[in-house]
Amino acid sequence: MKKYRKMLVAMAAFVATTVGAVASPVYYTIFHALEEDTMEVFTYGGQGMLKLSTDGGDSYRQISSFRFDRHGRAVAKVYALNHAPKDAMVKLVASFNRGENGQPVDTLVETTAGEFLDSLMPYKRWSWLTYAPVYVSYETLPSIVDIAVNDGRFTNLVAAVVQEGLADTLANDGPFTVFAPTDDAFEALGLTGSDLLAVESLKEVLLYHVLPAALDGDAVAAETHLETLLGKDVEVTLDGSRLFINSSEVILANIKASNGIIHVIDAVLLQPTLPSIVDIAVADGRFTNLVAAVVQEGLADTLAHSGPFTVFAPTDDAFDALGATGDDLLAIPDLANILLYHVVDGRLKAEDVVLMERITTKIGKDLKVNVTAEGVFINDSKVIIQNIKAENGIIHVIDMVLIPEAMPNVFEIADGAGAFKTLVAALEATGLDDVLKGDGPYTVFAPSDEAFEKLPSWLLNFLVKNPEYLQQVLLYHVVPGDLDASEVLEQGFLRTAQGRSVKATLKKDEVFINRSKVIEANIEASNGTIHVIDSVLIPWFSH
Repeated sequence: MKKYRKMLVAMAAFVATTVGAVASPVYYTIFHALEEDTMEVFTYGGQGMLKLSTDGGDSYRQISSFRFDRHGRAVAKVYALNHAPKDAMVKLVASFNRGENGQPVDTLVETTAGEFLDSLMPYKRWSWLTYAPVYVSYETLPSIVDIAVNDGRFTNLVAAVVQEGLADTLANDGPFTVFAPTDDAFEALGLTGSDLLAVESLKEVLLYHVLPAALDGDAVAAETHLETLLGKDVEVTLDGSRLFINSSEVILANIKASNGIIHVIDAVLLQPTLPSIVDIAVADGRFTNLVAAVVQEGLADTLAHSGPFTVFAPTDDAFDALGATGDDLLAIPDLANILLYHVVDGRLKAEDVVLMERITTKIGKDLKVNVTAEGVFINDSKVIIQNIKAENGIIHVIDMVLIPEAMPNVFEIADGAGAFKTLVAALEATGLDDVLKGDGPYTVFAPSDEAFEKLPSWLLNFLVKNPEYLQQVLLYHVVPGDLDASEVLEQGFLRTAQGRSVKATLKKDEVFINRSKVIEANIEASNGTIHVIDSVLIPWFSH
């Protein structure tokens, strides 16, 4: 059965039991989106409550509870309302079961006790009411576009959406969150009618008002930045109870539609015209060494046009303290990785950073965050200026260059792991340890100690006594190049440093090299990658 998003229409038709009198029906409406089959909204019944407040709605106490049947009908006891002050607040709430999961509670009626009773008994106010039947039905919510068209406050927005070919998307796709500027908002910008429709980047302006998910006001307020359909972020701020998107205030929140939510704003959202991270660094004057290094390593275009990024930017004084400036700096091996160790994906304000213990950088290595009475430290470097905003991110200035710990090479990883003692001894005995300490890169299929224990004793003794054959076996485990498990499988046959090839296959989601199973893959080293295997590869008994 086709699914719809529904709007509950609480036709709370109260026909009160009185002393010789029958109340006139009265109807109340509640808007609430449901994604259920239309014929099954009330299949499992539900619960309702009648609540009363004598303090202006600050707090409510329950005075009656009741159950809905599978047709959306119930009978509520309303006797207590006869004793309530006329200005007391009345709230009728209901929730409908959905199998194991109930729907949230929805306010169906919220009014004063006097108005509530008068609506039930307009001609018999003096009669005492005992019970009131409650009837609930449903109908379909309008789409985002339908709401905007019918509202009357969004004629400029609707005209722009139609011209730019977005009407069908915003009517039928989703869910979306739309920050909808009123006609007054467009008029304040001097853009209405034909002037608005002539804007070259109008589609981009519209997409900057749409989020690719349905977020109510609370969900929006919980964020600091939200990515729009344009791919650019809007900034979210709270000033007391006032919610701002960039500098536009949300003046009406949570208009629910069949395919999302509308929040009305008082000004058109315009993309900020901040400079890029690179432009800020170039113009500042304190980052000449950083800028020179970024340009040499080919990172300037990325840090100027991609993102958003968070950059921990060392000053020239920081590079001076390291003894690395000018040509000395540009000659540092692996300079690109050092620079990317200062870059983090996403836009992290200082208030976000202090809540984190570790931050993963662009090279996959973590930075440690330490907050003390003296300030915020990234590793051992102090943040001396926070939250310099850029168009594509944010900059925090630091007083020391961040140096990533050197990654061990293939041999150092094997030697330090403790699970490759036999392999390490064999490499040292044949002089291949120096090879695996070199530049590489190498892909090494590393047999564990348990793998060597599986070898027949006669073969193991033969290899120990004949180092030239042992070297051939070891070289059969080494492939030139740096290949992860997926690349190994993609190649299928891989020529080893010994000269013969090994065959890589996938069986039941497990990778095999010849008949040896890969039990741990993708151990990264400075000069290659290690894949641990459960048996020794012998070139003379291959495949």
